[in-house]
Amino acid sequence: MDTDSHLVFDHVSPVFRVRRRFEAAARNLVRLPRPGEGSLDHLLPEACWQELSGGLPDPAGWFTALSQATGVYFFPSREWPGRFVRYLGFLGIHRLLEAGAGRGYLTAALGQLAMAHGMAFRAIDQGEGEFQSELPSCPEVIRGDVFAAAPAFRPEAVLYAWPPPGQSLAPLFTCSALRYIFVVGEPGGGITGAREDWLTLPQRRSDILSRFSRGRTGPAPHQVTIFWRGG
Repeated sequence: MDTDSHLVFDHVSPVFRVRRRFEAAARNLVRLPRPGEGSLDHLLPEACWQELSGGLPDPAGWFTALSQATGVYFFPSREWPGRFVRYLGFLGIHRLLEAGAGRGYLTAALGQLAMAHGMAFRAIDQGEGEFQSELPSCPEVIRGDVFAAAPAFRPEAVLYAWPPPGQSLAPLFTCSALRYIFVVGEPGGGITGAREDWLTLPQRRSDILSRFSRGRTGPAPHQVTIFWRGG
């Protein structure tokens, strides 16, 4: 190995080692349930997320790196699925479809909880996102297109975390049973979803659901927005 090659190796190797250590820690932190665990045990409580992210100099960069290491875009607290399901119960929802479910980080908790409350539940993901790896996926996540699957399943509510940029969700409302779409991500369209949805569909921010969760770009720009059918 020549001198230049040694210099490149000496410079890159520590960075590579740090990255690998971060990936290992991230995948231990954001993971699917282990054998013998309850359906919520793999999710961190809100207090843990607050402690982890409270002193970060660059929260957005840290959460983006966490997302890149794990393939997860939405980081709900352990308290979040219960609050969400109770809210759906208040709305009288009996059929819930989780779209863009990815590896099933939320599905593993939400599916059992929703069904325990008497809701029909289905999780779907197209499997064409930027993240493809050897990491395990929740077996409840079905591969498919949400726009094709929704008419047959007839959901009353759809939960979609971080829809692709420019992807309008308004066509889902052609399903006559659908009442609400819960969009997780940044408001206004652009990074998540389509700007036209924000301009044409009635919507409101859910403070309680936004509080107990954070997204790929950190807690500050993140929110959960409820859309419903326009007049």
